[in-house]
Amino acid sequence: MNKWKKVTATVAAASVLLLGIPAGIGAQQSTNYSIFDYASTGVLKEGSRGENVKIMQRALNKTMGAELTEDGIFGPNTTTAVLAFQKSHRHLVNDGVYGAQTHAALSKQVNSFGFADSTLKLGSRGEAVKTLQKGLKDMSYNVTVDGVYGPNTKTAVTKFQERFPELTNDGIFGPKTKNVMDKVLND
Repeated sequence: MNKWKKVTATVAAASVLLLGIPAGIGAQQSTNYSIFDYASTGVLKEGSRGENVKIMQRALNKTMGAELTEDGIFGPNTTTAVLAFQKSHRHLVNDGVYGAQTHAALSKQVNSFGFADSTLKLGSRGEAVKTLQKGLKDMSYNVTVDGVYGPNTKTAVTKFQERFPELTNDGIFGPKTKNVMDKVLND
């Protein structure tokens, strides 16, 4: 490696450490959105109590406007809120029980920036582009939130990608860039 590349790599690594930007995010690694360690708790249902119930109630209030008392007691109102959340996600079983799939869906909704699972590039338009632009703006990139993936949005995405060696600097907002950006915005 020549001297310039070593200096650039050192400066990039120091910037990552100083700015608190997650380092070592593997391009193949998926983002963990879990709002709590579900494996240690297991299924939550009416009658359950504890801190994880309180966290779930807070998440339901945030995502659904459920207006639950965040008391850590899984009562009838919490069951109703869980059912409403499940019904709003067609892939979930509507049983009012907070199981693994409901946990994964709620965790992702609470802890992700809301990026679409589609690839966005120059010429893309719509709400998914607006969400991307809002994320870029939150990270201080100079973009207009207009729903049009134009040259400024592409440049901002490319500048973001340049910060992470595992990303291709192509200005395309695909799955790998989405995972890294979601992690940066939620840490």
